[in-house]
Amino acid sequence: MRFAALCLSLLLATPAAAGVTWDKAQYDPAAGTAPADLILPMPCGGAMAFQRVVVPVEADDPLADRRIRVGQSDPETGYSDYLRTAYLRGAFPGPAPGDSVYYIARYEMTRAQGRALTGDCSPPKRIDRTALGGLSWFRAVELSQLYSEWLLTEARDALPPETDGRAYLRLPTETEWEFAARGGAAVDPTVFPSRRFFGEGDLLDYAKVVGSARGALLPVGLTRPNPLGLYDVYGNAEELMLEPYRLNAVGREHGQAGGLVTRGGSVLSAPAQVYSAERTEYPLYSASDGSATAGETFGLRLVLSRSVAWSDPVLREIKAGWIARTEDAGRGGADQTPLGTLTEMIDEEIDPRRKAALQELQLEVRRSAEEATAAFGEAAKSNLLNGAVLVGAMLAGRLEEARMSSELIGIADQTRLCTRPEQCAALRGAGGQLMTKLATLREVQKTYLLSLRSAVESLTEGADPQLTDDALRLLQGELSASSQRQILDNLTRFSAVLDAYRDHPDMSEDELHALVLSR
Repeated sequence: MRFAALCLSLLLATPAAAGVTWDKAQYDPAAGTAPADLILPMPCGGAMAFQRVVVPVEADDPLADRRIRVGQSDPETGYSDYLRTAYLRGAFPGPAPGDSVYYIARYEMTRAQGRALTGDCSPPKRIDRTALGGLSWFRAVELSQLYSEWLLTEARDALPPETDGRAYLRLPTETEWEFAARGGAAVDPTVFPSRRFFGEGDLLDYAKVVGSARGALLPVGLTRPNPLGLYDVYGNAEELMLEPYRLNAVGREHGQAGGLVTRGGSVLSAPAQVYSAERTEYPLYSASDGSATAGETFGLRLVLSRSVAWSDPVLREIKAGWIARTEDAGRGGADQTPLGTLTEMIDEEIDPRRKAALQELQLEVRRSAEEATAAFGEAAKSNLLNGAVLVGAMLAGRLEEARMSSELIGIADQTRLCTRPEQCAALRGAGGQLMTKLATLREVQKTYLLSLRSAVESLTEGADPQLTDDALRLLQGELSASSQRQILDNLTRFSAVLDAYRDHPDMSEDELHALVLSR
């Protein structure tokens, strides 16, 4: 898999290299350690490096997206960055089935790159690798516009083939930025919610902040990268986001849109102010002179994206999928759902006010159904992961039980042959202790089996097999992306147990135990 991904990366980078005359140190200084996933050319012989961000999701379904948790649970900053549910999907199909991807710049835009986009082709110097600052939100959007227009007119063939030549560059959404900053699907799911992607490591290894910088922006790529290979997501320039600031209304976005948002902190930030969920609001315009706010440390990191309904066939697929999700499949039959009944009532209602009220109720029912489906998917993923862990524990327990049994047989043989009383007593004592440990292990194995059966039952009794299968594919994508091979193998084994249990749900504990250990 890694070899295939490397080959794809090289294929993507090859056409982009055409026309690039800058030294690689100007646009991908870390290439000697690990090359970027994608290199896109720029005016004046320049280039920009991008990393692929995999979002495990049903990529064949244009309506499918990924439910994630962003933010953190600190009451001091909860008004701004409290935990909330967000949804994410990549704009392009991924290299593996069941994945979507988006591309985000590996580094913050540099002075040389900003200058090239405005037509200044003077040869870049070492200092020009410094992150570009002093931007307003409007100027950042203008730079993304200039780059997109140049790519689509002068270097369309350099875009990845899966973009179908329709990609463009823009500022990242806050969800895109935070998912990538945390390490995305490349990190262990238990690490993803952490305050910082490196856990308890030293912030100064990964960020240029107060104490490691003198208040001025620095060259990009001087620190260690995050798990996706992104540099300076913490510190250096604070990065402008696409959408306006909103408060956090205890787990959801507040209704009022505010000023511009930056993420990641800067060279002026104290270490305590730098973490993945950090958000800072600034006024869009200066209160003193009315000009667009442009901070000395305001920089940008671009995302490669495209329109949602980018072709007529895709739009037709979206419409068909949406209708299939929202209309009652059994409309008119004996087993009508509440949603189907509401649809009929709306069709038959002639009073405009009652019709509007019914349509509002229909929307709430649909929204509740979607939320219930999403919640079941998260619960199914949790049960699947628990099942995989239990399978692994039971397999490890079987090996330990076999080792202890073999050791016990050896002690028994030695006891029969011993001649000295003290030696015989010591052997009997060791055998007794080992038998106690073995009995305890077998009790633990029974507990594992009971827990595993509970997980199996929750995923099979009254559950929609399609939703469980969707959750399984998403979890497999996550584990594959974070290289959790052992858990992925145990998940495959647990999936086989699920299939067998669906066909034989009244199997005994002994049959279930044998099924787990025999596959």
